[in-house]
Amino acid sequence: MTNMEKIRLCQEIVDQIQAESRRPLCRLSLSREPFSVADSHLGGTPYTPRDGQIPTDSKGSQLWLCAQINFAQAPRMEGFPSSGLLQIFLEDWHFGDFGLEEGPGMDQNNWRVVFYPDIDETVTMEECQAKMAVPWGQAKRSNMPRPANAFDQKDIAEGRDYLWRCPEIPLKIRFQSVEQEGVNDEDFRFDALFAAALKTRLPGADPAEFMPYRLSAENDGEEEALRNIRRQIKGGGCKIGGYPNYLQDDPRLYDKEQGWADCDVLLLQLYDDTVDYPQDEIDDMDLSLNGGPLNFVIRAEDLKNLDFSRVLAQWACT
Repeated sequence: MTNMEKIRLCQEIVDQIQAESRRPLCRLSLSREPFSVADSHLGGTPYTPRDGQIPTDSKGSQLWLCAQINFAQAPRMEGFPSSGLLQIFLEDWHFGDFGLEEGPGMDQNNWRVVFYPDIDETVTMEECQAKMAVPWGQAKRSNMPRPANAFDQKDIAEGRDYLWRCPEIPLKIRFQSVEQEGVNDEDFRFDALFAAALKTRLPGADPAEFMPYRLSAENDGEEEALRNIRRQIKGGGCKIGGYPNYLQDDPRLYDKEQGWADCDVLLLQLYDDTVDYPQDEIDDMDLSLNGGPLNFVIRAEDLKNLDFSRVLAQWACT
């Protein structure tokens, strides 16, 4: 088999496993437009019911809103709520990965997922702002790593310039049309799906010889063909649904009976890649993820039951 024949077979297998693994996704369009407190947005003031409070971390410091999704504003997607408000809260980054100090995991001590089935439309932005220990715009921000000694909301209020949040500035979310997406090569099932499809075509063949990133090009035509395959299997962008993108291995590969591998639905992905997945006029530092993705995945059953206590979160950077 020639090298080009191997590349063509690789393309056929990628087409097959992606066609067989398609699932809906909705990409997020971000802008600096104004928004109301119950709208879908990143950062800023979180919607909080009159009898509710903004969550805090294990030390009692208030968490920052990372993302707020109003599902009534999103297009209908199978398996996702059609109404209700999903919120994800993080710490600022202080050598602790936005509250994900132990790496990927489900422990929400220093980050939090909150869901409100119903929204009180009479709650005002001013009422919610009054519940923030420090207003979003009052806290200074910096792209420089903060010192090893931790600081709390008092330090922020006094203007110590070490804050690194995701995002850096509040951004309104608009939802694009629902698409279909096949499995990408960073998903923990990709290699097994590829090997199984290859086995039906070439029993006994070594999958490593045909994998997209194991193949090499010997001329311009082969280089272009490989480039097309690699572009096709790349995942990325800000989205709900579809498949997550991981830069430092899919954590579900290392499930040790924690239930990570059962988390199969992408609840939210934020990615500051503005080259392959441009976000309108938003430059790459507004999401402030250091060239990587922030992912939250959940079991389909838990999402159906609106149970957000078992969400697998990971931030990774280049």
